[in-house]
Amino acid sequence: MHLLILGCSSIVRRRVLPAAAAVPAIGRVSVASRSRGAGVADSFAGTDGPPLGWFRDYDEALASSGADLVYVSGVNAAHAQWVLRALEHGRHVVVDKPAFPDLETAETAVRLARARGVGLAEATVFTWHPQAAALKALTDEAEAGATRATATFSFPPLPAGDFRYRAACGGGSLYDLGPYAAATNRLLFGTAPAAVHCAVLTRARGVDTSFSVLLTHAHGGSLAGHFGFVTAYRNRLSVLTRSRAMDADRVFTTPPDLACALRVREDRTDREVPIPAADAFARFLASFAAAAAGGGFEPFERALLEDAALVARLRRAAGLEKGT
Repeated sequence: MHLLILGCSSIVRRRVLPAAAAVPAIGRVSVASRSRGAGVADSFAGTDGPPLGWFRDYDEALASSGADLVYVSGVNAAHAQWVLRALEHGRHVVVDKPAFPDLETAETAVRLARARGVGLAEATVFTWHPQAAALKALTDEAEAGATRATATFSFPPLPAGDFRYRAACGGGSLYDLGPYAAATNRLLFGTAPAAVHCAVLTRARGVDTSFSVLLTHAHGGSLAGHFGFVTAYRNRLSVLTRSRAMDADRVFTTPPDLACALRVREDRTDREVPIPAADAFARFLASFAAAAAGGGFEPFERALLEDAALVARLRRAAGLEKGT
């Protein structure tokens, strides 16, 4: 499989390129960007990864690269345009989160992918890490009504020129970090919440910079979340069931070389569940490549649409939807 990456963002250099080098099904990688950017070649250094090609123009790359799979990166506001263009070219597509500005665009993209017979997925990859699987396994479905989850993904202010401070580039904390709230709900509960509450807490430079959510389910489960770029760093998911209290650190962006542990309290006893180091991006890409070989795209489409629908509800609840 030939992977074409549109964009040379920091996430591409730090995570996507090394992950692609580790996936046996990916036999060639090309990058399209006006600037090569520092560290691109270093991403493959010391690996047995596939050869690395280069294009300076996205359209040229789509027309002439011969790639099977396109990874769309770059600023949030540009994702939809290049996803739709890649799908029109008949390519499988993976797109950085947030994939689309609204549910309608997500639905349009999925319909186009189905019409072209190709796959489409949003790279909310933390759910592919063994830490997420272990946490889900300890959250007994029979105890769903007692499950209380608190997610916090918040960090200090970004550099002044960061695109997430620019509305025209798809900036704002809810647009950028809302997919983490949606995917966490999907991971733990597997169904849409009955009620959605969302409040923007702070704003700066014309965009929202932090928000909190409360998602409640008819069976009694709930997810509270705090997200943004105005606080000290915190990256944690805490889950309570009838019998267990669990804490997972760095769960949303676990480094691929980090062996970690779930902290579990059960029957008044504390223990740790060891989690081996793993590259969530590589696991995600390998699974999508396998789906491309076998045509099993429905789980990726369902996750994308479910998350897009919930993020749309969050935006409406926060008063950020058009016309509200």
